[in-house]
Amino acid sequence: MSVRVSKALARTVAVAAIALGAVLGGAQAASAHDSLESTSPAAGATVSSLSEVSLDFSANLLGYDGGNIVIVLGPDGQHYETDCVTLSGPTLTVPVALGAAGEYQVEWRAVSSDGHPISGSYSFTSTEAGSSTGLAQSPCADAAGAGQATAPATETPASGAPSGLTLGLVIGGVVVVLVGVLVVIILRTRSREE
Repeated sequence: MSVRVSKALARTVAVAAIALGAVLGGAQAASAHDSLESTSPAAGATVSSLSEVSLDFSANLLGYDGGNIVIVLGPDGQHYETDCVTLSGPTLTVPVALGAAGEYQVEWRAVSSDGHPISGSYSFTSTEAGSSTGLAQSPCADAAGAGQATAPATETPASGAPSGLTLGLVIGGVVVVLVGVLVVIILRTRSREE
């Protein structure tokens, strides 16, 4: 094999490897969801009074109707959010009026910037009784089961299935590698003929 063909072969293999790495790395990043970065009050915090609960995420959330939910359940199992959640960029905020002293559970569901639902819960403690007696149901009809991630069926793939972007990147990477292999085979065949 001549030096010229060896260099061409090495370059082709390097380009194919870099392309595959970029495609697979991009697919990994594309499948990452946003994450909850901070809350007010913080998880495990103790408060004496509170007018709102806010959650800050790592990126701007999507504003699907009913997709972003925050509920606040008191020690008596009643709802203590006084209105529906509002979305401002990466922040969800819900107004509250606390009742009896004790542990309050915050359950949330949000639509990540990639369109996938994320959810979770945490608790904080109130040391002083407020004036509210709470509600048996959330003032927002869509707030049932906030901790269970669901999203509009038309917007997200089934759980565990790759998204269209991920699938496209993987297929593109395979095509790049196959083209690289084909070029190597052609170069080897030509060098043998010479």
